[in-house]
Amino acid sequence: NGPKDNADWYCEFYYSEAKGLGYEEGVHRRDPSSILKINNLYYVWYTKSFGMWFGKNRRNIDTKRFPWDYADIWYAISKDGINWSEKGIAVQRGEEGDFDARTVCTPDVMAHNDKFYLVYQTMRDSEIYHGFNEGIGMAVADHPNGPWTKVNGNILERMKDGRWFEDQDNYNDVEFHGVVHDPMLLYYNKKYYLYYKCGSSDHRAPIRYAGRDTRWGVAIADKPEGPYEHSPWNPITNSGHETQLWKYREGICALINRDGPEKGTIQYAKDGINFEIMSHVVDSPWASGAYRSEKTDKAPLEGIRWGLSHKDEHSSKWSYIERFDSVF
Repeated sequence: NGPKDNADWYCEFYYSEAKGLGYEEGVHRRDPSSILKINNLYYVWYTKSFGMWFGKNRRNIDTKRFPWDYADIWYAISKDGINWSEKGIAVQRGEEGDFDARTVCTPDVMAHNDKFYLVYQTMRDSEIYHGFNEGIGMAVADHPNGPWTKVNGNILERMKDGRWFEDQDNYNDVEFHGVVHDPMLLYYNKKYYLYYKCGSSDHRAPIRYAGRDTRWGVAIADKPEGPYEHSPWNPITNSGHETQLWKYREGICALINRDGPEKGTIQYAKDGINFEIMSHVVDSPWASGAYRSEKTDKAPLEGIRWGLSHKDEHSSKWSYIERFDSVF
């Protein structure tokens, strides 16, 4: 039997309280990073902002548009992965006029060669909140507690606008703008693979039942700070919202969540680019950050055995973080 018939690719998800990062009136905590274990402590980084948000339709350009608008990146530690202690800001948004002046959000982290690399979404000050002013930034530290030093400017800018595919398929044949959201950085095949979410324009994909037409892209570099080049095969998925990937044997696994015709699937790419469906799952975690185990070759789903995710603004007035566990 082939791998698609293997029960090892199937799991169920269960949710519980992440004490110290839960619901708090007036506060948004969301988009937890991958979780690292350093000196018997677990570390996580996440988006944090304060106050109500009002959506895109407000005429005042300074209005808080989203829970991740006017945000900074905070971090917390835990001895058991259940009880968390918030430690403060790890990376703060920049000064007026900087590439990251409006917000820094949706972080992920990679430990590599005795250094720690935080990648995150940035936004400049803007008259209109849209993807044209977004990019991916990076901060580097020698210790997970910091201090973190920002790489000067974004390490990745969005791709040029275009079309998904030049064919007549009524789902794929839509315009897209090359946003770069929800980054995740992996060291793979002796190179640095920076995965991110990209998307179509204004929900105009003709098929609506599958959710928004978001997909993933990847950019590759020889050094963690770049320069990064977008893969010519982008988009590398036809579905998926926030990125969640982990290494398994010679390839990369992906949890495709929320959007697109292949939402709710676990996929695998032997080359990190050409993903194939391995299983279908339900109630998968939103914006998940999984514990980065060093034993992910043990089983296909070891890379998402447990972690943190968030309750989104659609299900709660204030975003908050919870724990997920998978059973497989």
